[in-house]
Amino acid sequence: MRYLKVFAQDRTGVGRADTVLLQFYQSTPGIQDSLIHHAVAYDFPTDGKIDYSRGDVTNDGRESRLDKVLLDRFASAYLKLNWFNPGTTSTRYMKFFSEDFYKDGTPDTVRLHVQEGAGNTHPHTLVAWNAAYDFDNDQVLEWNIHFDINHDGVIDDLDRRLVHQLAELYLLFSWHEPQTFEVKVLDIPAS
Repeated sequence: MRYLKVFAQDRTGVGRADTVLLQFYQSTPGIQDSLIHHAVAYDFPTDGKIDYSRGDVTNDGRESRLDKVLLDRFASAYLKLNWFNPGTTSTRYMKFFSEDFYKDGTPDTVRLHVQEGAGNTHPHTLVAWNAAYDFDNDQVLEWNIHFDINHDGVIDDLDRRLVHQLAELYLLFSWHEPQTFEVKVLDIPAS
């Protein structure tokens, strides 16, 4: 399974996030998850506009203009969540992953899990979850379940739009795995 961990940090100490870190992981049963690569975006004056970013978020092995555009859009939306860490700590994050219920190799669900915890001493805790769905399997997210993703104390249309935007951008990162099918060859005796 592939997933993305996103951390926002207030490195300048102004009470708002100014840095967004993206970590792309590969999970394999029975072994520790592997960090495959990462990307970063900075909003130095904390005005909601990305000033500098770098990283291959389209997962094609090179950084391009498309990577910058997608990363900047994703980081700008993520900064609106008000789910960040003071300084360079990384206990608060969101985990993104997709699922393929139709088993056709295309993702039809994107899950956004709001997490807190640092691991060994402070276990990871699922604080909240959100999800976007493609019910008719046409590769367009039509519906989502959303809670107060931006942590402003109100569940409203802004939360719905943020879940939808982040889920769509995550799918453009191409960080999902096609469903693999196991073909069994039956041993049929000759007659």
